[in-house]
Amino acid sequence: MKRILVLVLVLFCFVGVVGLSNEEPVKVSIESYKVWDSRTATETLEILQEVFPGDEIMYILTYENVSESTFGGLQMVGMIPEGTFYIKGSATGEKRKHEEWEAKDIELRFSIDGGISFSKPPLFTEEVVGGITVKKLVNPITYTNILWIYSKDFKPFDILKVCYRVKVSE
Repeated sequence: MKRILVLVLVLFCFVGVVGLSNEEPVKVSIESYKVWDSRTATETLEILQEVFPGDEIMYILTYENVSESTFGGLQMVGMIPEGTFYIKGSATGEKRKHEEWEAKDIELRFSIDGGISFSKPPLFTEEVVGGITVKKLVNPITYTNILWIYSKDFKPFDILKVCYRVKVSE
């Protein structure tokens, strides 16, 4: 389990950076930290190396406009690795410009189908029960992906950081 999770995390880091070369306008990086150690039942902030069931992990995705162009429509996607589940309310977004932080202008959406579609919470599914269509509230632990949509222009040298937490399944 631990090896699979570490492999998924490595692939996750790779996927976040694939296709971005020095010619691309946005530099993407990811940091991952263990923020709760279930074995010692203590808060921590250590670079992620190995995880155990019950541990909490924080991912920080950083997007930096390394071009001289301004563009709109920046969308950032975070994956919930297999063997973990999203911690409700942990997804945030902040824009940094010259060391000033703002937590606004970002719309948050979630997916339950591997990133095929995204919706604003609360999410619902529909099931047919006895010939009647019933809407069911989706538990956030079933989220598979997170989408942040930045509504402002992404200007040269702007840096945008988003983060979220997951918990390693028992």
